Amino acid sequence: MVGQAALFIVILVSLLYATLSFLIRFRFKNYNSDKHELPFVTVLLPCRNEANNLPDCLKALENIDYPSGKIRFLVTDDDSEDETAAILKQWATKADNRTLVPLSKRPEKGQNGKALALAEMATQVKSGLLVFTDADCIVPPTWCKSFSKAYREDYGLVTGITTVTGDGFFARMQALDWWLTLGKVKVVSDAGYSLTAMGNNMAMGSTAYLDSGGFGKVAKNVTEDLAMSIALYEKGYRPIHIVSEESLVKTKPEKTVWNLLQQRKRWMRGAFLLPLIWQLLLGLQVAFYAGLILGLYFIPLWTMVFWLIKTIFQSVFISTFASKTMTKISFFDLIYFEIYNWWVSWATVIFYFYPVKLTWKNRNYS
Repeated sequence: MVGQAALFIVILVSLLYATLSFLIRFRFKNYNSDKHELPFVTVLLPCRNEANNLPDCLKALENIDYPSGKIRFLVTDDDSEDETAAILKQWATKADNRTLVPLSKRPEKGQNGKALALAEMATQVKSGLLVFTDADCIVPPTWCKSFSKAYREDYGLVTGITTVTGDGFFARMQALDWWLTLGKVKVVSDAGYSLTAMGNNMAMGSTAYLDSGGFGKVAKNVTEDLAMSIALYEKGYRPIHIVSEESLVKTKPEKTVWNLLQQRKRWMRGAFLLPLIWQLLLGLQVAFYAGLILGLYFIPLWTMVFWLIKTIFQSVFISTFASKTMTKISFFDLIYFEIYNWWVSWATVIFYFYPVKLTWKNRNYS
């Protein structure tokens, strides 16, 4: 009985990835339009302890291909402990469309400092699109145009695609993890059920932002991007997810296992904001590996067959999704990733319940 239940879970997940592979290939939606009039865009960049990342990030912002009279940059220092403030101050003085926004207050206990910083920055935006990224990201020159061409008022929010860059094994595994997760987000979004976003790569209409209540309303959530997406959905907006080379932002990997698990713990906090069906699907991924162990013990042959099927379809899904941005994935990395995903899924669950505070940007969250 235990073996049959375990095998059922393995088969179910195998069928899930087969379905995902079909949908990403044959039901993929593009949202680009032939807009001739580009809207005014405001790029918002909140920073905390980002002195090492800022030079590359700011250089990428300078290279954005967008009419100079229709773009401006708002940057802010969120009480950094390094040279972030000095770097931002110097950069902001080099062009008229750059503004260093001073923050009037520090976050109180339990508040998300980034959300509060964004809320204060957004008060300076009266119209057009608000476009968001993080200091550890490199945006492409086509970034703002990709959002402008895709955005419609009924969407409220447009999320781009972000990948982890790096040559090391740990970095490449993190990249595949992001491709897998964001691929699922894309499939669900294209089906009309988008309930998440990427705070380092998204655009929001100014009207939609005000309707949602803004970042100040979600300041107690450590995943402010997800909370904003849900707030917009509740207001009747239907956010979309664009995936293309033009909207592909590159971010840096977590350098240590500890930092990775801290990141995952923060994401799991946000996952509890999702509907029950989403939580069940996420739980199914964790249950798969428990079912796999039991299945290999009780019914080894059929369990191995469906494990192979699952791995094949998972690999097809990841490589197909990544190819939408002209990104190629190593065959061997896809094989190694199955073992990595096994480890990180269970490590995340264990670490979530481990009695240690969540730390993000050198701030502790209970």
